[in-house]
Amino acid sequence: MLLAAASAGCVYLALREVRRRYVSQWRLFAPASLALFVALAMALLQIAAQQPPWTLGAAFLAGALIGGSRGLIIPLKHDMYRPQMVVSKPAKLVLLGVALAVAAVATVEIIAAFNGPGLEAVRYWAALVANACAGAMLARAVVLTVRLHRHG
Repeated sequence: MLLAAASAGCVYLALREVRRRYVSQWRLFAPASLALFVALAMALLQIAAQQPPWTLGAAFLAGALIGGSRGLIIPLKHDMYRPQMVVSKPAKLVLLGVALAVAAVATVEIIAAFNGPGLEAVRYWAALVANACAGAMLARAVVLTVRLHRHG
């Protein structure tokens, strides 16, 4: 139930960011925080199932590298009168795609959990993808915030 609510909230907040002209700093971290919750919950389930935790950490770091590099190349316009930034539409759509991936893997986890023990590999890969997506969203938010403060 919490996975479904958090992943739905992640998509909702990412969709709100896509629709807004200005993006405030806290809005950058809102969907990333929910994605991180989903990833941590799925990672804990996999660690309890005796999966190696280093692979989940490696997936998170790989996602963080991708998200951080994406945050560096996103075109950014700084409004000097507001503590907000204008992020390009394609960059926002990538965020929405990552949020939809978080929702998809959370759905896979929920369905696989109710369909018996034969789907452990599917649940494990879903947890890896969730960790990579959460790392990407969080690193993107951190890099964009650092860039905003450096510019302003």
